[in-house]
Amino acid sequence: MKTRRYKSNIGALLLQNIMQQQEVCETEQSARSKSKSKNREDVAMTQDLNLYTMQTLFEQPLEPIDFLVDGLFAQGLYILGGSPKVGKSWLALQLCLAVCTGTPFLGRKTQQGEVLYLALEDGPQRLHSRALRLTQTAPAGLYLCGQALPIGQGLEQQLERTLEEHPDIRLVILDTLQKVRCVTGSGMSYGADYQDAAALKSIADRYHVCLLAIHHLRKLPDEDPFNRLSGTNGLTGAADGTLILVRPKRQENMAVLTATGRDIEDQEETLEFDDCRWNRTTDPEQLQFGLLVMLLQKLLRQGAFQGTATELADWLGKEGLIFGPAQLSRYIQSRGRQLAEAGIGLEVSRTNSKRTLRLWLSDRSDDRDGISGEETTANMLSLPSPASQAS
Repeated sequence: MKTRRYKSNIGALLLQNIMQQQEVCETEQSARSKSKSKNREDVAMTQDLNLYTMQTLFEQPLEPIDFLVDGLFAQGLYILGGSPKVGKSWLALQLCLAVCTGTPFLGRKTQQGEVLYLALEDGPQRLHSRALRLTQTAPAGLYLCGQALPIGQGLEQQLERTLEEHPDIRLVILDTLQKVRCVTGSGMSYGADYQDAAALKSIADRYHVCLLAIHHLRKLPDEDPFNRLSGTNGLTGAADGTLILVRPKRQENMAVLTATGRDIEDQEETLEFDDCRWNRTTDPEQLQFGLLVMLLQKLLRQGAFQGTATELADWLGKEGLIFGPAQLSRYIQSRGRQLAEAGIGLEVSRTNSKRTLRLWLSDRSDDRDGISGEETTANMLSLPSPASQAS
């Protein structure tokens, strides 16, 4: 009897304990539900969309883009991709020296400022050797570092402290991106790539610097050079600009630099690697236009010209610049603004089914008084036509 009564008491206590636990769980669950509801209300109150109208936007002055390197690098995250040993680090060090000294980079104007170069694949000895090939004077304001923590594990804090201690830094180069990434191999995904790139872009935007990350290319060829960047489109999607450096033949010293971005125009130019320095090759189109300007200035110093494209093409041909009449007419008319900048005025008219070109020197290219559009035909330089030359 005592044993049965004892077991009955134990059962009652267990049942009472279970019921108490259920009440506690229900109370906690109710409290959590109320807390979540309150949090949602608080979020709704504090995270409303910040709306503005197009009219308000148009009333604000449009500020020009603050380029670090004209037309190539501005504030934000940029990625420079290239195959191993293609010359990316040489180009990066050349950029460092150009910004520190305020000298042109690849023929483009730069804004002078301090630079942080995270050379994570090169030691001090190699950097010293490379720098001596590019300059004999160590520029002030170029800070070097050979080690850094990975993204998400302290790199952001390291960069923030450095940029706060050195507010004059305008350029940060990360060579290479893979050295500060934790995700590798099969773990790579669009989300991981975008998240890493976004973390770097956030720092660049908050501290108003250009952050250039050096990265590798895949071995597989592709018609679109940007598709060769190692990883997914998450990198280029988060970046403000992407540049790809490709050598068609590794044995040659020529390479093609292709660039695209939010604040830069799509562009492609040929570079030549000479004496450990990348240089832009001369554009044939620029050479042709420069020769045309030089010859026109030579002609117009004798007086303003009025005649047909055929007459002008014949004269240019004798000077070694070959144009067909129709080609020359289209070429000159499409470059009226560039001719004006070079100090050459242009006016095109049509009379008796014949198109006439009128060219004169303006004050910009000649010390003498420019010939205005009201110049009489008597003062114009008239070249003999092909028919009169044959007679």
